[in-house]
Amino acid sequence: MPREHQQPHRMPRRSVIGSMRGVLAAAPFTVVLWLAVAAGGVLSGGLLRDIGQEPWFAQLSYGLPAFDTGNWFTTITGMFVLSEPVAYLSVLLLIPLGVGWLEVTRGSKTALLTFFGGQLGSILLTAATLLLFRDLGSTWIDALARDVDTGPSGGIFAAITMAACHVRQPWRGRWQFLLLGVAILGSTLFGEIPDVEHSAAIILVLIIMHRTISRPKLREQRFIAWVGLMALVSVQILTIIVPTHGPFGPTQAGGAHIAVLFDAAVALTLANGLRSGRRLAWLGALTLATLNLLRGALGITLVLTIGPQLPRNGGLISLAAAVAGLWLLLAAHLVISRRAFGVRRHRRLRSGVRQPPLERADIVTALKEHGGGTLSWMGTWEGTEHHRSPGGTLLSYQIHAGCAIALGDPVGPVADRDAAMEDFASTAEHAGLIPCFFSTSRPPGAPADRWRVMTIAEDIIVELRGLEFSGKVFSDVRTSLNRARRENIAFRMTLLIDEPASVLRQLEEISEAWAGDKPLPQMRFTLGTLAEARDPAVRLAVAQDPTGQILGFLSWLPVHAPGGTVTGWTLDLMRRKVGVFSPVMEFLIASSLRTFAAECAAFASLSGAPLAGTSSVSGSEPVDRVLTAISRALEPLYGFSSLRAFKSKFNPRSTPMYLVYRDEADLPRLAGALARAYWPEASWRELAREGLGTLRELRTQRAKV
Repeated sequence: MPREHQQPHRMPRRSVIGSMRGVLAAAPFTVVLWLAVAAGGVLSGGLLRDIGQEPWFAQLSYGLPAFDTGNWFTTITGMFVLSEPVAYLSVLLLIPLGVGWLEVTRGSKTALLTFFGGQLGSILLTAATLLLFRDLGSTWIDALARDVDTGPSGGIFAAITMAACHVRQPWRGRWQFLLLGVAILGSTLFGEIPDVEHSAAIILVLIIMHRTISRPKLREQRFIAWVGLMALVSVQILTIIVPTHGPFGPTQAGGAHIAVLFDAAVALTLANGLRSGRRLAWLGALTLATLNLLRGALGITLVLTIGPQLPRNGGLISLAAAVAGLWLLLAAHLVISRRAFGVRRHRRLRSGVRQPPLERADIVTALKEHGGGTLSWMGTWEGTEHHRSPGGTLLSYQIHAGCAIALGDPVGPVADRDAAMEDFASTAEHAGLIPCFFSTSRPPGAPADRWRVMTIAEDIIVELRGLEFSGKVFSDVRTSLNRARRENIAFRMTLLIDEPASVLRQLEEISEAWAGDKPLPQMRFTLGTLAEARDPAVRLAVAQDPTGQILGFLSWLPVHAPGGTVTGWTLDLMRRKVGVFSPVMEFLIASSLRTFAAECAAFASLSGAPLAGTSSVSGSEPVDRVLTAISRALEPLYGFSSLRAFKSKFNPRSTPMYLVYRDEADLPRLAGALARAYWPEASWRELAREGLGTLRELRTQRAKV
């Protein structure tokens, strides 16, 4: 139907009612609280106009003045009354985000107790603090002691903090650090009574939930330092624009531009190094913090000695004094976590265990002794480094874009596998790198505690015992074999190093023609070239016509069982000559499988099918859903499903291949590192151009739908 004649889509009434019932069943307390606050706005008029100056408004507000007169009931009435429409808008948005988050994850009882306990606790703690310190000479405290407040924001912040204390690590620690930062900044810089109450609610819950607060590990210590430095500079920039009010007095916007710009420039210079644990960046950040502390110390001295006689720029001095407290916290963290910042630039991982240098022969010996996975032979390729765990397990890896990417399965004793992966990750993190395991067949034990796991591909395995190309499923394979027999196409299983120069020249021409059609340089990492096929352990399958012309070829990597027996083969290179004998790939693979079966090999891997399995799996994790969307979006351009369909002609079974990583926040950097690993010779401009071209193609295809 043409679009101009289509009727607008309307959600059925039953669907709307069902959705409302679902929300009410999942978060009944949140719904009731939201409706109660909205009703308070309608009845008071604050939802449509500013009522803060109405005579009766102060009678409904809570705070120390109300409690001095015995009006304790304001802790209830003030919860549902706000002074202006903007306040109602923010609170009505925060209720589902805060209280709703807690209720959905921890239940209605926890949400109810946390909200009312946090609301009442933050009000009473703030009032008690003001009562204790008023009339002691602080104009800021005295001003707050005369002020009143309304609204349920204390309970909302308590609910947010309680919900954050129950998320998984490392996000729990990051949420707690963020909320603590909100509490400190709100009290020291903005300093209004709502800010103090929010801080009281956050600190109360963190004290109650102190068992959920753990000492940050090495990568989190670096993360906190990085975020803290950037947040401090952002706050300083904000104070140029927005006036502040805190313990050291009010300030006006503007001024101190040179100092703030200097801090921002230095922070941006140090940021990446600080997150990577560089010693030089740590020294720079500590020096910057010290300079700001000295400036703040001068400001505090002037505030205490001169006070009201400060010149016109006294607000800037007060601000420097307030910000100095934040710099003191950052400096303390840098000193306490100094062991996390000892990284110096190097290419290889350096373990704490003294190890002799590993040669290629050592890798081959380990593979024959312990056996390996379908990708393990790629660890013998040039450009791959190796890490030996204290238990003797070897891991092959490459370093790209600040990430240490371990490829395939560890090679060593089975009992040492998990410990070896932990040792590799720990060594990489101490070197300032992000660790991950790419295309491993089994994640480490207890992944929920320390690891995140994503299925990225399927390893396509053909069982060779009793292999018979019979039945409907092998019809395409039989067709290619029969046609090859009719056209006298010969199959040879050989070694590249044994072939004459004339054959080598043809193989190179086919490979160069294949690579020349691609917009990017030839892919590497898990994809070899003719250079890797020259290995005497690698088999070469060749198809030739009666004139000796090469029509296509494959290379097969050995897969060893413990003890040294070759138990299987992994397909690597697949190259064909364009325009001749179209089913040459089916013919080569089928003939290779017959050869391996006759040699009593157990299986052959047709290598991984990237993303092919995710398009049919509805993962529950956000990352899984994103991966599924990427798979569907890129299918028209790269044909992942087409590759999977081609390999399915051989009736294989599939086993998952995983990406194992520490933290979802690492995924953008890991994506860049993997792109660099696969295209080491491509420039960032070429990668960006190809990415933009992909987006344009996707947009064009979407417009055609």
